[in-house]
Amino acid sequence: MKKLYLLLILLFAAVALRAFTIPYSETELKTASNHLSDFRRIDPDDAREIPLQTDVWFWHDKENLFMLFEAEIDATFDQGRLANADEWVEADIVRIQIITDVNNYYAYYFYSFPLGNSCDGIRNSEMSLEENWNSHYKYENVFSDSLWECTMKIPFKDLRFFDDPPYHWKIILTRYMNESEEYYSIPYGTISMGKDYFRTAQDIVIEDKIAINRNYRITPYFIKKYDLKEKTDSYDPENVGVDFSYNPTTATKVKISLNPDFSDIPLDSESDNYNVKYAPSYDENRYFFIEDLDVFGVGSTYFYSRHIMQPQYAVKLTGNTERFAYGVLSARDKEVTEDDEVLNSDDFYNLLAIKPKWKDVSLQMTLLNRMNEDYHNEVFITNPSWEFRQNQTVWSKFVYSLKDDFDHNNVTGYAASCGYYGDKNDFDWSVSGETASRDIEADMGQVFNKDYTSINMNVDLEKNPDKKFFKKYGAGMWANREIDNDDYELCEQNAGMKFWFSSTQKYSVSLNGNIGQESCNNSLHTWDNLSINFSYWKISWLSTSWCYNFGHSLFYDLGEIYPQDYIYISVYGEIGDNLSYNVSAQRKRYFGFPPDCTADNKYWIGNADLTFNFTNEFSITNGLRYNDYETESRTAYVGMFSNLRYNFKDDCNLYIGYKTAENEVEKEYETSYKQAYMKVSYTF
Repeated sequence: MKKLYLLLILLFAAVALRAFTIPYSETELKTASNHLSDFRRIDPDDAREIPLQTDVWFWHDKENLFMLFEAEIDATFDQGRLANADEWVEADIVRIQIITDVNNYYAYYFYSFPLGNSCDGIRNSEMSLEENWNSHYKYENVFSDSLWECTMKIPFKDLRFFDDPPYHWKIILTRYMNESEEYYSIPYGTISMGKDYFRTAQDIVIEDKIAINRNYRITPYFIKKYDLKEKTDSYDPENVGVDFSYNPTTATKVKISLNPDFSDIPLDSESDNYNVKYAPSYDENRYFFIEDLDVFGVGSTYFYSRHIMQPQYAVKLTGNTERFAYGVLSARDKEVTEDDEVLNSDDFYNLLAIKPKWKDVSLQMTLLNRMNEDYHNEVFITNPSWEFRQNQTVWSKFVYSLKDDFDHNNVTGYAASCGYYGDKNDFDWSVSGETASRDIEADMGQVFNKDYTSINMNVDLEKNPDKKFFKKYGAGMWANREIDNDDYELCEQNAGMKFWFSSTQKYSVSLNGNIGQESCNNSLHTWDNLSINFSYWKISWLSTSWCYNFGHSLFYDLGEIYPQDYIYISVYGEIGDNLSYNVSAQRKRYFGFPPDCTADNKYWIGNADLTFNFTNEFSITNGLRYNDYETESRTAYVGMFSNLRYNFKDDCNLYIGYKTAENEVEKEYETSYKQAYMKVSYTF
């Protein structure tokens, strides 16, 4: 019955939401022809009508798209808090997503919050949100006792599209009510629909020629640093830099950064890197490498941008046409020496990518290069995929590497993988296989595993029962197996199951079990673990998450399995309109280490952040990082930072702050660095 009801809703929507033309107007325009109002509930997923009347009107002035929301509100309306740009806030929201390239499956999104917070970005084809894309959109809110009016202006110059009218685009409108955690949408569509989420979006047409705007930005910046440890300040030409961006056409963008500085980036959060098989990796958080449309199609395995420690320059060109997308990136790192030893070489990094576009087929091709005077390394990646049936896709990837090392030895290697992904009703599943040669080299990335063949399988179920207690529940199973290519011996294998549910009372519970085997020191070791997770977020100023994990784990330095347990606790919240905090602590214990063992069998890791927003443009953030696991050189680490940010004009910022890091050596703390800084950037 439910399926029949949803089918009727979709058929009605297909007729009612046919493409409509967004009219030209230099003033607010409210008519029946540019109006939408049939919001349907998508979470919980039952397509019910919205209980509070919500109306939307559109018009444009050839330079901007205008949208007027008129949303009825009641006593449950949640205005949220003040926050920095692109920071999510628990509040009632309205959102528009704009799809300008219907064959490439991505959308620009723009949020409106009651307190004027700005949040924009890109939803990619995997449905994840990339919040580091930024625009110049603006909106104004007007409130009465029962109505929220929001007028939003989105500059066309910030969007990628093709030059000739009429412009055939799509939009998705969303209203979220925080108290009941309900999402309503025009048209009806959920992200579980995969690419159909983009295909079924509301068609719109703009018949007038959009004004061409080259949209260039020049952002010079100056930074002054003071070494609090050595009591010295610094000033040299490297304290000045500039960022430049330019749109030659409405579909291309060029970015150049000379001597980019990242002093205002907070310290990385501490994570458990004590007993890990491979070197840890950290998310990129530097503006140049993450901002803008991603067309390079490679993950950290083959391009780990944090290898580029401090670029002298970086250049990026990205663009798309009706038939393909493309991108070029080039950067040169700075050489860092200490006592005549080169700690970081001034290597060149280059990427070239092209991605032809068809309705159901994609073909990503990327060439990567890292080189210097005495060596070079190239990696070529091709990644075709075919959606042969609705929400069912087969894909493959082939990687070829060539390295001419310092001794001029030419080494070639390869990796290949293929897989199948499907999604139907409440289920999604995937199966994949992968193999890599002994000689594959990718100095731009992090290739930890070589000379192996593996197979992976995964099945997930998610239900939306629309009951008074259960909001959602689900289960999943996974398994993988990896063998060595030379002797076909088992490298590792594991399998597991998970069960979870979330309640209408704003808490969730999950149970995960895993068992596996792993080869270490020519022996096969069997391990297992069980974890219980709980989250509660009903009280806005006191939310919490915790996890308890126990079982048996392989300790790599000793090459043996030992009992272990792990606990994680996080407390976070929002106090009033201005203050937010997040405090977390982790404890790891191993049992049964040999009496003469010097390895650390118990340690703590902690992170704490406190932000006070005087306004959306003026904030102070303080952070603490801590761990006390022992290594050969130290027994504990403490890092602290404080950062004042003042956005005194659009894209113009003042940062003042400090960072410090200390290691405990022989029961005394030794400061590795302690620095204060001031950075000013101004955009023309």
